[in-house]
Formats: sequence, structure tokens, C-alpha cells
Amino acid sequence: MAILLFGSFVLLLLIDVPIAIALGLAGVIALVWQGTISLMLPITRMVAGIDNFPLLAVPMFILAGSIMQNGGAAVRLVRLASALVGFIRGGLGMVVIVATILFSGISGSSVADTAAIGSLMLPAMEKKGYPVEFATALMVAAGGMGILIPPCITMIIYAYLANASVGALFIGGIIPGLIMGAGMMVLTYILARRYGFPAERRASLKEIGHAFAQSSWALLTLGIILVGIVGGVFTATEAAVVAGLFVGILVYKELRWRHLPKILVDTAVTTGVVMLVISTSTIFAWVLANQQIPQKVAQTIFNLSSQPWVFLLLVNILMLFVGTFLDATPALMILVPILLPIAMRLGIDPIHFGVVLVANLGIGFITPPVGVTLFVATSITKVPIARVVKPLMPYFLVMVATLLLITYVPWFTLLLPHLFMGY
Repeated sequence: MAILLFGSFVLLLLIDVPIAIALGLAGVIALVWQGTISLMLPITRMVAGIDNFPLLAVPMFILAGSIMQNGGAAVRLVRLASALVGFIRGGLGMVVIVATILFSGISGSSVADTAAIGSLMLPAMEKKGYPVEFATALMVAAGGMGILIPPCITMIIYAYLANASVGALFIGGIIPGLIMGAGMMVLTYILARRYGFPAERRASLKEIGHAFAQSSWALLTLGIILVGIVGGVFTATEAAVVAGLFVGILVYKELRWRHLPKILVDTAVTTGVVMLVISTSTIFAWVLANQQIPQKVAQTIFNLSSQPWVFLLLVNILMLFVGTFLDATPALMILVPILLPIAMRLGIDPIHFGVVLVANLGIGFITPPVGVTLFVATSITKVPIARVVKPLMPYFLVMVATLLLITYVPWFTLLLPHLFMGY
């Protein structure tokens, strides 16, 4: 049964069936082959899979991010980042990284981060003499890093699957995300000195204060989300609604009524894609559980080694491989039911494990053939992917090094949840 399930799924992907359809269809094929279960089951599982309160956060975070993206927040956050770090050698590269971190605190989507910041920064870097391949590679990597910065839709989906605290996941990703961003900034500085990339003019204190004031609404949105969740004022789902309403009412005046229909349609389409993947993958996950595949995989791993560090190494290798051809949502829906019980049995904290999985999927965003930030950035600069791979490799190595650090030093992930939530 397991061979039929995974075999049919891979075959469907090879013939270019959309992932959402391939997941559900592979589960149905397995059920038909078994022949003892009613085919009404897939329908009931699909409905039950998305009938879950925490998943209401997904469309609201998408909506809030889209409003901010179209309402001038990205421009103001770029100005703030430029005022803070633009004077360092390779200044515009530093701005890309810091602006992505700031915007990630609003959008919840690495695709939105890459599109919003990339559309502003990539043309500016090219005008300043940065090689377009390097600028594109930096934007790709920054987008992949942004997945660790809360709020994060991928973390919400993991929390739903693992029955874990969304708030703990959100603040647990902050330090790993900042470490990865700092590593990228160090690398950018080294490359800037090697290739003579320029620094921007140092901003005065008055200019920095003005930049903070201009971006205050965007920064306040992030503060409302994190403080509200950590302080127990509202749940992550309610935080998404509050953020959406807050942004919708107090957003910068650049947003026009004529923009709203497109924003709402884009939000609905993106939400529909995510929910379709979740609903169809519940069929796949049910077949896995029914055939006791997670238990069999767990026993196989325990036969190889019962050491947590070996398991985490195997998970990283598996996730880096899977991330090259599966998007984050289907990867989580397939693998969390298999891997999480093993992690729990080995005494690995589910919040730490979730952040490790999310970091892996962020690296998957930058790797072909299905790297979403790679496709978004190259679509902006019109640079062939093959020309971006070489300048992207140093950033890939920095991301992998950070992944190993947070994998084997869980303190980085668990410090803030312990301090602020008593986790």
C-alpha cells in the first residue's frame, strides 16, 4: 500500500498534475486498491481537514500582507532599512536583508516578501552597479530567510498539524531568523569588499527618526500581532483578524479603493490554493495513518539509531531534498504526521522541531526546480535561473550552516518562548 501511495503520487507529479490534485488522487487510488473503505471517506476527510479554527488565520494574514504591500509599507520599510544599514559597505545588499526581515513581520509569506522588496530593491541595485545575478541571488536568499520571521503561514500550518502553540512558534523563530539574517549580512559585507560594491550615504539621526516615524504603522502592526499573542490578549487567529482590520483602517493613504478588488481576489486565490492543498493532503495523511506507515518508519529509524542528533541529521537531509520539489504546505502535510511522533519519542521539543522544519523549507524556497522565491526574483530581473545559481551558492551555504546551528542548539529557538510564555 505504501509503495502504491507514494508511487502514484510521484507518477502524478512527473506527468505535471498539480500537487494539490496529486495528493488527493494518490490517496483515492490507494483506497480503491484496498477496496474495503467507502469512497465517501475522501470527501469527509477533505471537509474535516479545513474545518479548523486556527486555519482562519491564513486568509487574514494574507490579506493584511497584501494591503501593506499595496499601501506603501514596503517603500517605507526599505527607507528605514536604508537609514539604519545603508552606510555599510554593500549598503543596498544590507538594505535588502533588513527590509525583508521587517516586511516579513507583516506579510507572513516569503513570496510576498520577495515580490514587494524585490520590485523596489532589484532595479535600484542594478542602477548602482551591482551585478544583476548577484542582486537577484541576494533577494532570493533573503526571501527564503524571511520564513523564520513571524508571522508565518507555514508555522500556522505546522501548529495545526502538531497541535502546538502558534505563539511559541512565532517567537521561537525570531532568534534563528535574525541569526540567519546576520550571517547573510556578514557574507554580503565580505563580497562587497571583494568586488568593490559601494556604501550609501550615512543617515543623520534626524533622518533615522523620520524614517521610523514614516514606517511606524507597519512596525506597530508587527508589535500588535506579537504582543497580543504573547500577552494572551488574543489567539493567533484573532491576531490575524485584528492585524487585517488595523491595516485596513490605518494603512497609508497610497492605497486606493480601486486597489481593493484586486487585493481581495488575490487573497481569495492564494487562500484557495493553500486550503485545497491542506484538504486533499488530509486524504493522503489518513491513508498513511491507516496503514501505520509513521510507526513503521519510526521503527526503521530506531533500528538504525536511537540518538536524537542522528535523527535530526536525517530529517535535515530529507527536508532539504524534499524542499527542492515540494512546496512548504504539502511537504508539511505529508511529513509531519510521519516525523513528529518520532521526534516526540526521542524527546525533541515540538516547537524546536517545528522551527527546524520551517528553516529547511525556507532553504527549499531558494533551490530549483520548485524554489518559489527563486522564480519570483528572477521574474523581476528576467535573469535565467542558471545564471543565478553560482552567486546563490554562498548564501545557500550560510543558510545550511545556520540550520545546523539551530538544529543542534535548541536554546536559540526555545529562549524567547521560555522567557515570554513560560514555555
